[in-house]
Amino acid sequence: MMTSEEIAKLCGVSRATVSRVINNSPNVKEETRQKILAIIKEKDYVPIASARRLAGIDSNIIGLFVLDINISESTTRVSKSAYFSQLVNLIIDQANNFGFQVLVSIITSEKQLTEIRNLFISRTIFSAIFIGAFNEESQLDDNIILEYPTIIIDRQSKSAEEKPNRLVINLDNFEGAYNATQFLIKSGHTRIGHISGDLRKLSGIERYKGYKKALEDAKLCFDRKLVREGNFLEDSGYQLAYEILEENITAIFCANDVMAISAIKAIKEKGLSVPEDISVIGFDNTAIGNYIMPALTTVDAPLEYIAQTCIESLKYFCKNKHFKEKEIRIKTNLIIRESTKEA
Repeated sequence: MMTSEEIAKLCGVSRATVSRVINNSPNVKEETRQKILAIIKEKDYVPIASARRLAGIDSNIIGLFVLDINISESTTRVSKSAYFSQLVNLIIDQANNFGFQVLVSIITSEKQLTEIRNLFISRTIFSAIFIGAFNEESQLDDNIILEYPTIIIDRQSKSAEEKPNRLVINLDNFEGAYNATQFLIKSGHTRIGHISGDLRKLSGIERYKGYKKALEDAKLCFDRKLVREGNFLEDSGYQLAYEILEENITAIFCANDVMAISAIKAIKEKGLSVPEDISVIGFDNTAIGNYIMPALTTVDAPLEYIAQTCIESLKYFCKNKHFKEKEIRIKTNLIIRESTKEA
């Protein structure tokens, strides 16, 4: 393993200067700091003390990072949605109950994502929870981040490769989408549209697959013209609903409640009625879905249980120095309200 003395020689500075950068001391010129950090990243240097023991001994702070990078050209950010704000608040509440503190950050650029490693190196945080990552987000597999306990919500588990200090928590998105689509089929609908989520994210991918599988199992032909690729944002649900209504559908399954609610608005503006003309199902069971007219049929994503699972898993890690599991899949339930009816 490379030493701090070797890093100092490469940078042309003293070992004490390298130590100050590692410990996030302000008494270093910014140009020098960036030079040292660049070498640390290039050489995958981990401070000996950090390699010997978990940063959790020195800190009780969890980094909670909501990744909202390059989602679309929309001015609306996913991180501002009710889903994310509710999940963040629930994680903070659960963390406080266990004596942890939480540092929350919304990551909107690749540069910010790269800088997370420095929070570990400086021991500002002992663990991190990531929400909203793309399924193929390689920077979460950074060698420094992999040395610390991290939880990723909504990402494909690489079970065979996952280290004992990496946990993936996923909803059973496939099953939830399958059950929602199957419910519409059993209600007599045969032309069912789908407005997907961001297909760079596991939740978007699996909900799309669940929709397709339900059609296949019911011996209904999958028609690509009945699908529109959305991004979990209001404007995509609204705009894509206008498009998909031209395809002579009787029902729409939307990949989240935000798009479902905006789709209902588009349906009404077209002079149609929900559910008399078009049945609509969402996903997530956000609170507002129960108060719109008509109340939204949706798939329940138990956010409180997700938050509880995150913090209980970190508590287990602190005691045992590894996570109990590599992946936890959380069941969903279909909540039937007034936005759907028999065809």
